[in-house]
Amino acid sequence: MRILNEHIKNHTFKNVYLIYGPEDYLRRQYRDKLKAAILADGDTMNYNYFEGKGIDVNEVIGLAQTMPFFADYRLIILENTGFFSSANDVMAEFVKEIPETTILVFVEENADKRNKLFKAVSQVGYAANMPSPDQNTLIRWVAGLLKQENRRITKDDCLLFLSTVDLDMENIRQELEKLVCYTM
Repeated sequence: MRILNEHIKNHTFKNVYLIYGPEDYLRRQYRDKLKAAILADGDTMNYNYFEGKGIDVNEVIGLAQTMPFFADYRLIILENTGFFSSANDVMAEFVKEIPETTILVFVEENADKRNKLFKAVSQVGYAANMPSPDQNTLIRWVAGLLKQENRRITKDDCLLFLSTVDLDMENIRQELEKLVCYTM
């Protein structure tokens, strides 16, 4: 995640990214951060989004080979495609020769590291695993979210809170929002 943050901060992007792992909140957060950093506000001409299985690979490749219109990059986000669970040799070969003006961002829950596409992305781009955070990281994250709302929580109270909710970050964020609203 540190490397991904550096790319976003410095605007030095790879041409292909894979954001994968069990933590849905982090996958969406980094997908959105990359999108905001790559595209100008309101730029829809240089942005394409595909979701789900059954995506036409040739259509994606055709869009990726199209030059961006009055922008530095064309961004294509592909989410939950299953490309990293099954063989997709056409996309794996294309990723190796992707145009400099195109950035592909794959967002997947599962990715098989033995897959040809995974190896190609790792070779020419960056693959970022979004694991579920450990308890200490969650405590710091909760404290940070509450600090933004001018609230504080002790470590013991935070541990009690975390023991009563599912340890999914999106669920934790929603429950914290309820607590903040309750304490207003």
